[in-house]
Amino acid sequence: MPVKPHWSTEPQGRWYRWRGYTVRWLLFGLVVNVFQPVAKDVESVWVDKLYQAWIGLVFGAACAVVFTLAENRFNTPRIKWKSWLIVLATWLGVKVAFVSLIAVVD
Repeated sequence: MPVKPHWSTEPQGRWYRWRGYTVRWLLFGLVVNVFQPVAKDVESVWVDKLYQAWIGLVFGAACAVVFTLAENRFNTPRIKWKSWLIVLATWLGVKVAFVSLIAVVD
């Protein structure tokens, strides 16, 4: 009796493994943003923390999309150093885009 593989059997395409990447990036964005200090009034700390959490989740979702597309395009054999290079490039690129957007809006 053949044993079925325990890993994902979905076709390897543009969105291959997107679920796992999305969960990791959302957690990263949430943790990094929620643990930043609040520079405003003490009275609105929870409102500011909710805002930070929201921005962290949006940042994580953007990173997940960029990373998933880059990883499945440029690193199909899943070489570790390439994956880490894509992680750093994704974080830097999305961070620059977010900071630029915030600078334009404010």
